[in-house]
Amino acid sequence: MIEICDKEIQKLPAPNQIYGEWKSYLLILKWFFDARNIVNPVIVEVGTQAGRQKAHYEKFFDAVHIGIDRSEKWSKPDILGDSHDPETLAKLKERLGVQEVNVVFIDANHEYEDVKQDYEMYGPLAQDIIAFHDISGVKSVGKLWAEIREQEKGNTDLEFMSIGDLKKGWCELGIGIIKKQKNRWRS
Repeated sequence: MIEICDKEIQKLPAPNQIYGEWKSYLLILKWFFDARNIVNPVIVEVGTQAGRQKAHYEKFFDAVHIGIDRSEKWSKPDILGDSHDPETLAKLKERLGVQEVNVVFIDANHEYEDVKQDYEMYGPLAQDIIAFHDISGVKSVGKLWAEIREQEKGNTDLEFMSIGDLKKGWCELGIGIIKKQKNRWRS
């Protein structure tokens, strides 16, 4: 596995996330995969926009990356379709076959109900980590993030982590990570 360092990250297309939070997220994934001896993880990204993260997952983790997006405006997703459409979920499950999903990264439509539906549809597929982008603030993703943390308070099967990057006095939107201690949710 290639070392995750500034030099290696900068060789790749710039991610849609702020650099500091993205690097921290990649390092957490590396530590997690190393600790659990996970090689060639399967990572599902709900909402890919420009598709820049795919190169990072593939280079640093030799991951199987499956990106879902409803538009080909910025890049060509692996699965084209609305993430809320049961047919899109069916396409993903068909593509996965018997492979388990290690990580689900949710970064599609950021309205509260949309994020909640993505979490409810795709979160159960994740055997190890569910991550959200844009968790700061009290609306939309941040509201759902706070609700999930409150609902799961005391659940020792889950561990919550938040990553943010302070840049020029402005706190970026952040990445929230739910790390599963056990394979609690199976579909």
